[in-house]
Amino acid sequence: MKNQNDEFRPNPDEILKKINKEKAKIQKGKLKVFFGMCAGVGKTFAMLEFAHLLKNEGKNVVIGIVETHGRSETEQLLNGLICYPLKKVEYKGITLQELDLDGIIALKPDFVLVDELAHNNAPGSRHLKRYQDIVELLENGINVLTTVNVQHLESRVNTIQDITGIKINETIPDSIIENADEIELIDISPDDLLKRLSEGKVYIPQNAIIAKNNFFKKGNLHALRELSLRLTAERVDMDVVDYKNSNQITSSWRTKDKLMVAVNADINSEKLIRITRRMAYSLDAKWYAINISSQSNLNESERKSLQNNLELAVELGAKIIHIIDDDVVNGILRAAYDYNITQIILGKTNENPLKLILKGGSLTDKLIAKQSNIDFHIVNLQRKKRDKSLFQLLQEKKFSYKEYLISLCFVLFFSGISFALNSFIGYQSVGLIYLLGVTMTSLFLGRGAILLSAIVSVLVWDYFFIPPLYEFSIHSFHDYITLFTNLTVGIILSFKISTLRKIQKNLQSNQKHISTLYFYLDSMNKANSIKDVAYKSAFVFKKYFEIDCIFYLKDKIQDSLDKRVFGNQLLFDEKEFAIASWTFLNKQKSGRFSKTLPNANLQYYPLTIQGQTIGVAGLKYLKNIKPDHETTILIDSLMNQLANTLLREINIDKDKK
Repeated sequence: MKNQNDEFRPNPDEILKKINKEKAKIQKGKLKVFFGMCAGVGKTFAMLEFAHLLKNEGKNVVIGIVETHGRSETEQLLNGLICYPLKKVEYKGITLQELDLDGIIALKPDFVLVDELAHNNAPGSRHLKRYQDIVELLENGINVLTTVNVQHLESRVNTIQDITGIKINETIPDSIIENADEIELIDISPDDLLKRLSEGKVYIPQNAIIAKNNFFKKGNLHALRELSLRLTAERVDMDVVDYKNSNQITSSWRTKDKLMVAVNADINSEKLIRITRRMAYSLDAKWYAINISSQSNLNESERKSLQNNLELAVELGAKIIHIIDDDVVNGILRAAYDYNITQIILGKTNENPLKLILKGGSLTDKLIAKQSNIDFHIVNLQRKKRDKSLFQLLQEKKFSYKEYLISLCFVLFFSGISFALNSFIGYQSVGLIYLLGVTMTSLFLGRGAILLSAIVSVLVWDYFFIPPLYEFSIHSFHDYITLFTNLTVGIILSFKISTLRKIQKNLQSNQKHISTLYFYLDSMNKANSIKDVAYKSAFVFKKYFEIDCIFYLKDKIQDSLDKRVFGNQLLFDEKEFAIASWTFLNKQKSGRFSKTLPNANLQYYPLTIQGQTIGVAGLKYLKNIKPDHETTILIDSLMNQLANTLLREINIDKDKK
């Protein structure tokens, strides 16, 4: 008999998840963020005051880096605190000073002050961004105090730019703020801030005048203050939810909101991604970014734009959905059904009304017409006017004169057949020959060439075969119907064949990825030693991705990386091994095409399984080209399987001993 209290009994999986989360928190340092609407509100001042309180409590507090910007009140608070020497970085003949990350880690204080969380590090530093330095400090068990303004959050960048007209170049992922242990809002009124600005307590007088007429307009400050208050309120709401969960305060079950945004190569996708991220954060909801692979071919610029948009979505916390469907509407709705999406965010653009009629309505109209159970949020988007020449646009679209020349050759070929057979079959049957020609054109050429073939075929048929001859005029109503029917059927049939041909191409690409994964899984199942795993993995990566590989495993005694090399030993050198060791210790991807040590020759993946890192894989891209998002996902999957297989072989070796 079921106990009535069973439904209130905690889920064992949830308890384990909670224990692991608390264990991770104990091992890592704590992050406290002093948060404000903009420069000058007193974040650094408040951080230094808090540092003195910690010191009075007997804590070992060190200043890693603090920017006083010449403010005397702030500089006075430096007295009595230990300032760790900054690291000098040479760049183009200029000496820059940055946080000495290794020195602080070696010192291992209780607390370290690292000002300006969104700062971009000097070229040549281990990390591109200062927030990555802070993450590494936290991973080493060091508590960090830092400061940041609301305009530096990735999801707020577009909004800030719309308000102030100023582009923000230094940004941080929202996840840094979300995962912070404590956020303290440093807030003053716009009037008080403007007074401080006038008194020279924010910038020197000359810069203060410029700032007051630009970023520090009173209306801007009101808007920035509202944004900072809202974000802090959202964080408080999340803290309340965490408190309820940790104290087992149960409530009735409810359906969670799930948001989805369609991502393509369009520049507006970036804005839609940030808006969706913001909404998802406010609703405490999961969110997804969907990319529909249709028959459209992307040029190099569009491919890079799509890649950047997808990477931004991943960085902001989205789960990526890839759908192959020639019909974008069906693809979006299919994903919405599969993932139980409750809200979809769409962009509304000012498209040409005639173009919308020819397309059968906008994407938004089609989605709303087909689905009534999902909420749609329409965001107004302004498309930038193109100022490029027709020739440049044709180049961007990979315009092929050869295709159109071939199309005309097809028409010429079937015209020759038609002239030869006209006296035997009659001019009306000649139309069927041209229809066959247009259909065959679609088997080899693109839509533009097909359309040209259909139009030219009709014109030639009319001029040379339909009475009266050698003029573009038709006297018979029956001939009008035949001409129109042939043209329509030719275009529709040809477009459908072209579409099917391109869908087949997409399916073949998808099938190739599936085959690669299957072949690799089969190879790993047949591997019988660590050397065999490394050899077969290197073979697969070389064959399918043109990637050379090197593998390292964890030292059997120490918690470090063993220098024993598996794979291509020519890829080993001390500098690269140091990067691989950092990847092992921090459990983060690094090296080539990443944000950590991007100037490395190889890209390094931590081989992590069941919470432990058992080794590192280094990838050398032979063409030195960053893989697209789909290929990256496939490589990630192969790395997970590699980690599983290596762990299996390691355990087998232990059992033998």
